[in-house]
Formats: sequence, structure tokens, C-alpha cells
Amino acid sequence: MTATTVDSTKSAAPRKAKVNRWDSPWLNPKFISGLAMVLFVALMGVLGPLFWDVDLARVATSPQNLPPPWAPGYDYGMEEVVVETAPAAAVEAPAGPTKAASSLTGGNPLAPSNSSSSSGGSLTGGNPLAPKPTASGSMTGGNPLAPSTSQESAPAQTATTITRPVTTNPYGFGIPSWDHPMGTESNGRDMLAVLLVGAPRSLRIGLIAAGIGMLVGIFLGFTAGFVGGWVDNVIRTLSDAVITIPSLAVLIVISAYVRSVSVENMALLLAIFAWPGPTRLIRSQVLTMRERGYVQMARLSGASRFDIMFKEMMPNLLPYLASSFTGNVSGAILAATGLEALGLGPTRIPTLGMTIFYAIRAAAILRGMWWWWGLPIAILVIIFSGLFLMTIGLDEIANPRLRGVQKQ
Repeated sequence: MTATTVDSTKSAAPRKAKVNRWDSPWLNPKFISGLAMVLFVALMGVLGPLFWDVDLARVATSPQNLPPPWAPGYDYGMEEVVVETAPAAAVEAPAGPTKAASSLTGGNPLAPSNSSSSSGGSLTGGNPLAPKPTASGSMTGGNPLAPSTSQESAPAQTATTITRPVTTNPYGFGIPSWDHPMGTESNGRDMLAVLLVGAPRSLRIGLIAAGIGMLVGIFLGFTAGFVGGWVDNVIRTLSDAVITIPSLAVLIVISAYVRSVSVENMALLLAIFAWPGPTRLIRSQVLTMRERGYVQMARLSGASRFDIMFKEMMPNLLPYLASSFTGNVSGAILAATGLEALGLGPTRIPTLGMTIFYAIRAAAILRGMWWWWGLPIAILVIIFSGLFLMTIGLDEIANPRLRGVQKQ
């Protein structure tokens, strides 16, 4: 009896190493989809000027009130139109005395008469009651509207056939053109240029405001949660007091008194009320993390408070901080759009909110100009949807339990 041995190294088929969400949690489809949508809006300001003239976003650079050529309800075609034209033919005056052309007003009474019967040649035309050598002998000069008995004949009219474009326009605006693929508005601005310029600026307002708020919130939240004591009481009381203030009302008052509102000024105004929320959330996370083992070991090893907070604890909170940042960007963009829709934004700089404000002021909804207010709202929907998907994806990255949830 012989024993056979099987080589396990040959029988086992080699497996291909696959990259999955457990090996690399950042490969989250929701996070990648949301990031792509946000990057699309951000790159509009960089790649847009390469294929479109963004100077058309200025006032009076384009025709007014042109709908986009792809709008439903517009039928295009060519039609032939017959136009009658009269040639300007010169008529030679006959020799000898001719009859003056009949005028509805009777002509100039001060003009010298060419009649052979006039003897005095008076400037006043003589006695108007004297009988004139007319065929009818009327004292009033006859009917000026009566057909002339002159032998002159009117020049013959010629018919010309021309071809012109026609369109069925349900709104009564101008004829759309592919020179303005997104249409124009009442201020004479091209909507595609307005979107290419305004969308990245609205996103930049949210990024700056949320970035400043997160930096202040990280510093105050880590300090209050890790240090504790009277420092924690002061920071917590201050953040709780500011978070109860109606920020929109205060921002309206401040924006009304600011003379020149730019993108940076608008972001700084929004950052005034963007730090209390992150401060409270980060503080609560630090309170749970400061009692963990690696933090205690860092204390026993003699590490400073700054190193423990920002070198040991903060890397573990990066997905959570990124998720909170995307949520704050959405809130900042929404607040900026609300202020701009009230007319309190940068008036000289095209943004999505100011575009909606001008559309409301010009009654674009009642006039049927849906492309004026609909396209900016569509861009805002893309921004908010992308940021929301990024927030959900970052939550799944930070929490492994969410990545393991299966549909029942």
C-alpha cells in the first residue's frame, strides 16, 4: 500500500487581489459620485473660458430675451415670401405748360404761378374768388381726391420672391439662436456665460465660509473637550449663545449696511455664524476620545497637549471632520443664495443667487422665461446633491458598520 501526497501549493488556484471597500474604504461609490458632481461645478470656471466667451456674462453684451434653441414648442423652417417692389423710374416732364400736381393741402400759396392766364404774378396768388380756367369752374378747386386725368401712368410693380427663416414662438420672444445655447435674459446677458461664471463663485463662497467655520470649530472644540474646566465652560456657553441667534436676520441687517459686497466679503459674513455648530460637535467627539488608551499612553509618554490633540486624536476624526465640512458647505451656499435672492449679494459679480434675484425682479416666471431661473436652480440641485452624497459616503467611510449593512 502506497501513500500518495498531494502538493497543496499546486492544487490551490492563485487568487487575484481585488480592491474592495474593506481594503480601501475611500472607494465608496456615493462619495466618488458626489465628488464628481462637485468637481464638475468647480471646473466650470476653469474649463468654461476655454470653449466659451465668459465676457457675455456682462450686461448688454447679447440680445435680450432669447429662449434656448432646444426649448420645446419652437418649430423652425424656411418660407418663401413674395414682396412687391416699385422701381424708382424717372418720368420726363413734357414740354410746355403742365398742370400742377394735385395736393391735399392745396400747395404753397406763396409759390409763383406757372399758369399762362396769370398776368400779375402776385405773391399772394391773386383773388381767390376770381374764376379760374378749370374744367369744373369750382371756386373751391374741386375734389382733391378725384383721380387725375393726367396722361402720366404709374410705374409697374415687380414681384420678388425671397426666402426667410420662420419659427413658431409660443412666448412671443425673439428667434432663438445657437449663438446663445442657453438663451439670454432681460439684461442682455448670455445664460451659459452666467452659469460658467456664477456657479463656481457660489461654490467658492460656501467653501470659504465653511472652511473658516471648521478651522475655528476645530480649535475651539478640541480645546474645550480636551482641556475641560473653566475653558470648557466659557467656550460651551459662548457657542450655545451664538447658535441661538437668528443668523439670517442678522446677516440681512449686516449685508444691507455693507457698501460693496464681494465674494470674499459674503463668505466672511457667513463665517461669523458658521463656527458654533462644528465647535459643539467636535467637542462631544473629543470628550469620548480623551479617555481612550492611546491618549493615556501619549500623556504618560510626556507628549504635549497640542501633539495629543492634533497628532494623535485628530487623524482619527478626519472622516468625521470631512463629513461635517461638506454639510457646512451646503448650509453656507444655501444661506448665501437666500441673501442674494433678496438682493443683498454682490451686484456686480454674477452668482447663482443674484441671477435668481434678477429673474424674480423681472417677473420671469409670469413671462414664461423658465431658462432664466430654472437653469441656476438646476445647478444648485447638482451642488447640493453632490455634497449630500459626499456626506453619506464619508459617514460610511468613518463607520465600518454602515459599510456592512446588507439589503434584506
